[in-house]
Amino acid sequence: MSTIHLIGGEKGGVGKSVVARVLAQYMIGNKIPFIGFDTDRSHGSLLRFYADYVSPTVIDDYQSLDAIMETAAEHPQHQILVDLAAQTHHPLAKWLDESGVLELAEELGITLTYWNVMDSGKDCVILLDKLLDQYGSRLNYILVQNQLRGQSPRPEGRSLQKLG
Repeated sequence: MSTIHLIGGEKGGVGKSVVARVLAQYMIGNKIPFIGFDTDRSHGSLLRFYADYVSPTVIDDYQSLDAIMETAAEHPQHQILVDLAAQTHHPLAKWLDESGVLELAEELGITLTYWNVMDSGKDCVILLDKLLDQYGSRLNYILVQNQLRGQSPRPEGRSLQKLG
């Protein structure tokens, strides 16, 4: 089955779209089939650079978000990339929780991986902590730190190995 890669992080300007574009280019270069969704209404760089692979998605519209799950179910051989705009956690979490997305993904054998792109700012660490508290081990996580934006943070009292 496919994996849905949610490339996010609440803070703007940390490099979410760059990570999404690197993943798209990696998949193209390695002939890994993928379908992308871009939620950034103002910049939409994944859509702009990979228009043949990507569709716009409205983050606060369940029908638009449902297309992500439908695409993953209909194309099990594809990876699904979702470039999340800054400050989209609330509508995404609302959709995940109210639509039973995590349960449906488990039933269909779809893996959900959240790529949390962050810098070393305290606000990024606080937002990561909230994400981990909310979803724990129900999501897979990949943490990406923008090394050009500060020192490496460590969430107090949090062991990432336990999420496993």
